[in-house]
Amino acid sequence: MPTSGLVGPSRLNKDEVNYRMHEKCFTCSYFYYPNSCEIVEGNISPDAVCKRWEIKPKKEPMDGESYMDEYRKAKGE
Repeated sequence: MPTSGLVGPSRLNKDEVNYRMHEKCFTCSYFYYPNSCEIVEGNISPDAVCKRWEIKPKKEPMDGESYMDEYRKAKGE
């Protein structure tokens, strides 16, 4: 099968290069809206990603106190 010339005939498979999709800071369990992280200092872009990325677990509905705890954590209080 001919190739387009843009990609050589011998390519790496996705496992070899740790190919990942949908991994952005805003989907990480450490990310706090709008731009902070529990483990990385500084302003964090929601569209970036680092090697510590972990899938954000599905959240159960929160009561008022849980919501306020998360809000204070996001503000760095």
